[in-house]
Amino acid sequence: MNLSPSSFAPRGVLLVHGAWHTGHAWDGVAAGLRARGVAVAVAELHRGSLAADTAAAETALDQLPEGGPAVVCGHSYGGAVITGLPPHRIDHLVYLAAMMPDRGETALGLLAGAPPTDLRSSMVGDPAGTTTIAPEAAGRLFHAQLGAEARARHTARLVPQTMAPGHQPTTDAAWHHRPSTYVVCTEDRVMHPDLQGRFASRATRAITWHSDHGAFASHQDETVDLLHRLATAGRPAPAP
Repeated sequence: MNLSPSSFAPRGVLLVHGAWHTGHAWDGVAAGLRARGVAVAVAELHRGSLAADTAAAETALDQLPEGGPAVVCGHSYGGAVITGLPPHRIDHLVYLAAMMPDRGETALGLLAGAPPTDLRSSMVGDPAGTTTIAPEAAGRLFHAQLGAEARARHTARLVPQTMAPGHQPTTDAAWHHRPSTYVVCTEDRVMHPDLQGRFASRATRAITWHSDHGAFASHQDETVDLLHRLATAGRPAPAP
């Protein structure tokens, strides 16, 4: 049987950032995947509501070949966003130290029911309105495992976060319908590992990294490897 070159194309990958971040958080991961021939789309959130952020992520899927189905990866709050995507557009869900809510659950409600972390003391502003992360706390909160230069580069790109999406419940949960991988980050100072373990029990598969919250940076190579494996899983190898 003759297979066209397109038969070997990996699935596309959608990357969805978390609260206070922008799509630039994924620059290294996106470059690593593209270097391996994987098409990548990066969502830009901060649209004011969970529904609007999810719609922005779905629009980003349109940038991928045939619009999916794709491997979709959410970090932190981005996990709540990918959870709401239409299952038919998803090949595999990846939760990277991310929220994995069920129907009716909210991101901030889940955090409130978990053991405390350094997040609350690092927030400046009104948790019911808009917050920022205190500059002196941001580095150790998100990127404790990075060197000073890389840590400063990532924290300089943090932006204010409207908190409304965190109070809004998930209306459907794609992980009930599509396979998923949860990455538990044991050194996380934002989302307690116990909460991540609860989410991991919902996933099809769970893996553990000894990572800070910003695993996309401190474990960039591992993130690229994981997403590349999923993007190429089950695809035929080109004939020699």
